[in-house]
Order: sequence, then structure tokens, then C-alpha cells
Amino acid sequence: MKILVVGANNFGQKHLSGIKGMEISIVERKPEVIEKTVEKFKIENVYSSFEDAIKDRFEIVDLVVPHYLHKEMAIKAMEAGSNVLVEKPIATTLDDGEAMIRASKDYGVKFMVTDQYFFDPSVRAAVKFIRENRIGRINTIIVRDQRFFEHGGWRTDKDQMGGGALIDGGIHFLDTLLNFGGNYESIHGKSIHGGSILNGEDNTAALFKFENGTYGLFFYSWSYRNPPELPAFEIIGEKGSIYEDVKSRTSWEVGTPVRTVYGDLIVNGENANVKKYDVYTAEIMEFADSVKNNTEVPFPPELALRDLKAVLDIYKL
Repeated sequence: MKILVVGANNFGQKHLSGIKGMEISIVERKPEVIEKTVEKFKIENVYSSFEDAIKDRFEIVDLVVPHYLHKEMAIKAMEAGSNVLVEKPIATTLDDGEAMIRASKDYGVKFMVTDQYFFDPSVRAAVKFIRENRIGRINTIIVRDQRFFEHGGWRTDKDQMGGGALIDGGIHFLDTLLNFGGNYESIHGKSIHGGSILNGEDNTAALFKFENGTYGLFFYSWSYRNPPELPAFEIIGEKGSIYEDVKSRTSWEVGTPVRTVYGDLIVNGENANVKKYDVYTAEIMEFADSVKNNTEVPFPPELALRDLKAVLDIYKL
């Protein structure tokens, strides 16, 4: 199977390190990035132009590009007959996301958003335990992440991002919250600019009310200097609790054998002994299996659209 990775720098390196047993080509213009990528990975071809690259036949095109390019590039790849992976968010607007889903059906190709948080073993196990009623009726879910953004690049540009911190990193944590809580009926909250170099917002606090009566507390910040180490999620039920053990998180560095998003899962005070695996390999290779076997993709794009809707609902407040 042949895969084309568009954008080999930064997160592109993590995608490349998750690919197993495929012929890999890349689209990249920066000489220093090309050099390190060819040295580190077995690269079949290097293209400087996306349009030239998709003239060749690739079973999978993996787009690791700024948010505002997702729709245009994804649909071009679909027109060329490729199955498409795109980094989160699915797009910057619901209309664009819906157009991408329609195009995948029209052209008869698979389409999925790569969100490693959805594939995290602790998240999958927590969802299973909730469905098994392990801690009884859920009353409160807390999901949070706080850090300080000091980087440059396109993420500082509100137009390229489609917003600020929430649509970029925060959407991961909204996915986790919604996977635990289900459909929501209302949101109260606000996104503000709290002091980073972003053009867009960098601080969000929100209260979700879910259709099942559960409440969700959400906090996400790129303007939090010297943040404390806190569990990224806590699920509080009438018979017990589930939360993340922050001390057991793994490194995301390329070369780390098993990379997870969250730490171990603590259920009713005890380690749940969830089997760990590499989330970057899981998201790409499970998608490749769906292409090979003509089965449903593991992370339906409709769920990625759900996550984007939550972001945009908060932005409206």
C-alpha cells in the first residue's frame, strides 16, 4: 500500500513514525526537513508540489497541513481516487466539513480525521467501563488541559487556524469529553484572549449539560504560566470514579516505543491495567485496515464534525 504524507515537519514526523509496512512518499519543500526525514524513514519519493504528487496513484493521502487548507486539499486528493486522512480539526467550518464527507461518498473513498486522543487506550477503556455501568450513573465529567504557548508559525494566525487554541488543541479534549458524555443539550461558557502570542483566543471555560443529565466541566488554556499537574479527565459516578493518573503519561517523542495521550486509568481507586499501544500507529494503521478490508473507518468523520460543532458553539457564546 502506498501512502503520501503531505507536510513532513513537526507533527508530520509523528505521523511518519506511526506508519508500518507501507511505501511512503512525502510532499515537503524545506531542504532541512527533507534531509532529516529521508535519513530517519524509508522514503520512496519526495515531491515539492501537492498537485504533482497526486497525479501518481496513492491508496492513502495523509494531510498534515494548516486547518484552512483541509477542505481544498482533501477533495483534490479524493478526486484523484485516494483515501484521505486529515489532521484535526476536520475543517474550520461545518459547511466545509460536510462538503468533505459528501465528497468522500461521491468519489467512493474512505475519509477520516486523525485524532490520536480518540484512539487512546485509556479513553477507549473508560468508555467501555461507562457502558458497563462500572461506576453507576455519571453525574459529573471534568476535562481540562492547561499550558503556555510560546511557539511561532501558522498557529499564531487566526485566519489559518479558524480560531485559536480551542479549535487546534482544545478540540482533542472536547472529543474526550463528548465520548464520555454523549450528546449535549446546552453549553454555557466563553473563549477569551488571556495573554499568549496567539491572534485567536487562548483560554476557554465551559459547562456542558448532556442529554442524559450528566454535567461536564471543561477548561482549556494556552495562556496558563507554570501550570500544575492535574488529571486531564475525571468521571464521577454515583458508585465510584474514573480518572487519569497524570504521573504515568508517556513521551510523544519520535522513537518512544509506545506513545499514549493520557496516563493510566484509575477506576474506583485502583489501576485498571489498561494495555498500552502507540496511538499514532493505531490511528493510521486502523485506517489502512479499513481501506484494505473495505470496512468502516475507526473514527467516523461525523464524530469529528460533532467535535467541530462543539468548538463553534462555544465560539458563538
